[in-house]
Amino acid sequence: MASNYLNILADIKARFDAISDIGIVHDYERLTKNWQEFLALFAYTPDGGNQQIRGWEITRRSVPEHKRGAYYRHHVFIVRGYLSLKDSDATDKTFQILVDTICETFRAVGEVSTWYYRDGENPENSPCQVDLIEPRMFGGVLCHYCEITLYVTEWIVPT
Repeated sequence: MASNYLNILADIKARFDAISDIGIVHDYERLTKNWQEFLALFAYTPDGGNQQIRGWEITRRSVPEHKRGAYYRHHVFIVRGYLSLKDSDATDKTFQILVDTICETFRAVGEVSTWYYRDGENPENSPCQVDLIEPRMFGGVLCHYCEITLYVTEWIVPT
């Protein structure tokens, strides 16, 4: 059986892209030697607003596998989010709402093909766990930053 990694990743990105004013969504970790290039990768203009840093990176951190009657893979994705911080615009509220919307989006998904958005190792948990929200500097720009762990359990279908 071929890996479903790219199909799962495409599904995750599509769900992000469907969220209104989510910003720029990259389905891999973006790395550059230059801060200006890094910031340009996340430049976004929300509806009726000014250009700002607003973006997301999705990458896979680990993928343990086990056999319990059938083979299961437990994809652990890490999502990093960035939003320009502007106190006078209360951007903290905007960022917190985006984080909650992401969690709600994946909590509502049932079975997709041969995978579920859930932590198969700890099924009582929601598929999204917000591990960190804090301000950080990126290339001289103060941003809201978060890390979300997204769990996907895949049933390996024998070929």
